[in-house]
Amino acid sequence: MEEKKTLESPPEVQFAGVARWLRENLFSSISSSILTLISIAAISRLFRSGIGFFISPEREWTAVTYNMQLYMVQAYPEADFIRVWITVGLLIFLLGISWGFNSINEKIRVKDWCDGLLKSISSIIFLISVTPRVVEVEVKETLVDVEVFSNNTRFLWIAIAVTIIAVIYLLRRISSTSEIVRDRVSFIYLSLGVALIWIIKVPTVTFNSLNERIDPDPFLPLASTTKIPWTILFGVMLIAYFIGTFLKSNGKNSVSRMIMSSWLLAPLLIVSWIYRKPDFGISNVLTLDLPLSIGFSIIGIIAIRTLKSPKIVPYQRIIRYGLLFLSVVILFTPVLRQLKILFFITWILISIAPTIANSKESVKNLSIVWTAAVVILIFLMRGASSESLIVVPGSSIYGGFTLTWLLAFFGIAISFPFGVILALGRTSKLPVIRIICTAVIELVRSVPFITWLFFGSVMLTLFLPKGVEFDEVLRAIVVTAIFSSAYLAENVRGGLQSISNGQFEAADAIGLSSIQRITLIILPQALRAVIPPIVSQVISLFKDTSLVAIVGLFDLLYIGSKVIPNQSQGANFLGTIQENILFCAIFYWLFTYSFARRSMKIEKRLGLGER
Repeated sequence: MEEKKTLESPPEVQFAGVARWLRENLFSSISSSILTLISIAAISRLFRSGIGFFISPEREWTAVTYNMQLYMVQAYPEADFIRVWITVGLLIFLLGISWGFNSINEKIRVKDWCDGLLKSISSIIFLISVTPRVVEVEVKETLVDVEVFSNNTRFLWIAIAVTIIAVIYLLRRISSTSEIVRDRVSFIYLSLGVALIWIIKVPTVTFNSLNERIDPDPFLPLASTTKIPWTILFGVMLIAYFIGTFLKSNGKNSVSRMIMSSWLLAPLLIVSWIYRKPDFGISNVLTLDLPLSIGFSIIGIIAIRTLKSPKIVPYQRIIRYGLLFLSVVILFTPVLRQLKILFFITWILISIAPTIANSKESVKNLSIVWTAAVVILIFLMRGASSESLIVVPGSSIYGGFTLTWLLAFFGIAISFPFGVILALGRTSKLPVIRIICTAVIELVRSVPFITWLFFGSVMLTLFLPKGVEFDEVLRAIVVTAIFSSAYLAENVRGGLQSISNGQFEAADAIGLSSIQRITLIILPQALRAVIPPIVSQVISLFKDTSLVAIVGLFDLLYIGSKVIPNQSQGANFLGTIQENILFCAIFYWLFTYSFARRSMKIEKRLGLGER
C-alpha cells in the first residue's frame, strides 16, 4: 500500500535584511546603481517641488477650507442643514449594517500590519526629509527666499516618526505570531480620524469689527458644527456595525435582502423627501395616493392569483401584449405620472408572475412584495412631484459634491440594468430585438457625451409626451444613464461571449426556462468575468459627471474652477484657481482609487485570474 502523502505548507520566506535586499535589488551592478541613484534624485526633486508648491506662502488654501460648504452642497440653506446631516447619517447607518452583516472576521497577522505601518511612516520620513526649507516668493516683482520649514521643525518631526517606528517595531517583535481582526484595524484608523478633527487646526478666514479680513489667516480648530456631527455619525456607524454582526450571528439571512432593498430605496427617499423638503398636501394623499395604492394593489394580487388558472393560461399572451399597448398609450397621454409608472410596472408584474408564482408560498410572497412596491412607489412619487420648500439661487437645489454623487449613483444604478438588457438583446436570436439593441448601442457610442448632454438639455423635451417635463438635473441623469448603458452593454456582451455552449446545453438539459437559464446560469458567470471593465466604466462615469457644467449645472469641478476663483466680496479669492483645481483633483483621485481598490478585493475574493 502506498503511504499517504501529507501536504505541508511551504516554509515562510525569511527577510534577509535591508542591506542584502538593497544590494540584490537596487545596487546589484554598476549600471543598476547609477540608475537607482538617478531615479532617487529625480523622485526627490519631484516631491521637493510638489511639497514646496503646497506649502508656499503664495498658496491661499483658505479658498478651499472657507468654501468647503460650497463644495459639498453649493447654496443649500443653512437653516435646513439638518436634512444634509440626516442624509449622510442614513447612508452611514446602511454602510455600518452592511459592513457588519457581510463581515467575515478576516484576520491579519500583527507582523504584517506593523510592516504596513512601517512602510507608511518611512514614506512620511522621506517626505519630511525632502521638504524644502525655503521657497521663492514674488514680492514686488522680485523673487525673495522665505523660510517655510525650519530645520528644527524637520528634526522634531523626524524624531517623532522615528520614535513611532521604534514602538511599532517593538510591537512587531513582541506580537509576531499574533493575529488581529481586519475590521478592528479599520475602526482604529477611523477612530484616529475622528480624534484628529478635534485636534487639527486649519487656516481660517476671520474678520475684524470693521468687517475687514485679518491677515495672516490664523490657524483655528474646526467648528463645533463640523466636529460634533461627524463624531455622532462615527458612533452611528459603530452601532450599525454591531447590529449587522448581531443579525448575522443569529442566522437572520433574510436580512440580506432587506439590506439590498434599503440601499436601492435610500437614495430615492433622500432625493424625493429628505433633501427636497416637499410641500405636499394631505388632501392629495387621501384623495389620490391612497385610492391608487389600494386599487393597484388589489389589481396586482388578483393578477398573481389568477394568471396561473387553467381558464386564463391560454389568454396570458393576449393580456400581456394588451397591457403593454395600453401602457404605451397612457405614456403618451396627458395623465398623472403615477398612472404612467403604475401601468408600466403592472405590465412587468403580469409578464413575470406566471414564472415566479409557482406555489402558494411564492404567490403569498409576491403579493406582499407587490403591495409594498406600489405603496413605496406612490409615496416616493408624492415627494418627488411636490414643490420643494428649499429656496436656492438658480434652478436646482443640487450642487457641488451632492450633484456629483447624485449623477454618479443614479447614472450607474439605471445604466446597469439597461446595459445588461441591451447586451442580451444584441446577442438575441430574434432579428428585430437584435437590430434595435445594436442600433441603440452604436448610435449612442458614436456621439460624444458632451453632445448628448446638449441634446438632453435642449431637445429632450421635444421627444417626450405632452405634459411630461424634466428639470436640468433629471435630464442630465437620463443622458448619463443612457450613454453609460451603451458602453456597459458592450462590456457585458464580452462576458456573454466568454461563456461556452456547454453552459447553455447544461441549463437546457435540466429543464430551465430561458429566463432561468439567463439569470441563474449565464449572467452570473458573464458579470463575474467582466468585473474589471465594469469598474473601469464606473470610474469613468464618476469623472464624466464634471461635464454637466456645460449645461449650466454647478458640480464640484465647476465650483472649484469658475465660482470660487471669481469670489471678490467678503473673503477675496480672485485667482486661486490652482489651489481649487488641485483640491478637486485630489478629491476625484480619492474616490476613484477607492473604487479601484475595492474592485481588486472583490476580484481576489472571487478568484478572478486564478486557475
